[in-house]
Amino acid sequence: MEPFTIGEGSLYGNGDEGIPKQQIIIDTEAEWHALKKQMDRVNPVSEQFTPKDIDFKTHQVIAVFENVKTTGGYHIDMALETSKTQRTITVNTKAPEGIATTVMTQPFKIMAIPRMDTPIIFQ
Repeated sequence: MEPFTIGEGSLYGNGDEGIPKQQIIIDTEAEWHALKKQMDRVNPVSEQFTPKDIDFKTHQVIAVFENVKTTGGYHIDMALETSKTQRTITVNTKAPEGIATTVMTQPFKIMAIPRMDTPIIFQ
């Protein structure tokens, strides 16, 4: 099983969603629905997610949120490396190049990764 992207982009609620800069590991359907509800507080962001349902018996969800930015054009990249003792997720936030829209945005990326018993480390 390979990791796959569920959704990525930006929240446009000027921080009103109440989501701080963070990395989240989601292990249950209840946690997943709670995150989607919080993300949808201002705009229906989760409507763009594919797939809509996640099998938490076989996968975990990783969600990364940046700080609220004063411009658009930010992008989050994530890479997963797996060893016998741990899984490392490298997170890189890329700033816009050139002219960017002047709107408050909060970049995010959400991925599903295969469920394993090894710990997850963010870098």
